[in-house]
Amino acid sequence: MKCTILLSFFSLIWFAGGIKIDCENTEAINEDHIHYCCKHPDGHNDLIEGCARETNFTLPNQNEEALVDITADRAIRGTCFGKCVFSKLNLMKDNNLDMDAVRSLFTERFPDDPEYAKEMINAFDHCHGKSEENTSMFLSKPLFKQMSKQFCDPKSSVVLACVIRQFFHNCPADRWSKTKECEDTLAFSKKCQDSLATL
Repeated sequence: MKCTILLSFFSLIWFAGGIKIDCENTEAINEDHIHYCCKHPDGHNDLIEGCARETNFTLPNQNEEALVDITADRAIRGTCFGKCVFSKLNLMKDNNLDMDAVRSLFTERFPDDPEYAKEMINAFDHCHGKSEENTSMFLSKPLFKQMSKQFCDPKSSVVLACVIRQFFHNCPADRWSKTKECEDTLAFSKKCQDSLATL
């Protein structure tokens, strides 16, 4: 009996360890659904909708207009959209992210959801330090150099893409949707950090 239990236990460990995540196969991951995995209070947003119209940026739909409803990949490509949003929210000061403005924005806008405000402030704070490095990496890409007339200063969109990624990765357990798609996406993103722009 003990032998059977031990054999079953080791078989289970062997099979669990044998589950492989293929970082080359991104078809199984739907980046456009990532914002469904971590519940957040935002919905329709006139300011974001206005910037999308102004810059010809496509939002998921009228009920999904929060900053974290956009994939990081689309945020990076929407440099003029990111610049417009950050400008209208007064989040930039002397071409740098103003963390005091970020703190004020989220604590004042979400007094009934301090956990969400804290997660967003933490995400911005984390990305604030990386914005210079990420912006310079972005500017050095050949695509940007070839199409620079179609882009705005990318700093805002680089920070926004980072915030989206941070929010997803640090989603509080009680906000996390425990669907198979979300669990698979999170496992994929942790194992294959460079495979998806969003993650």
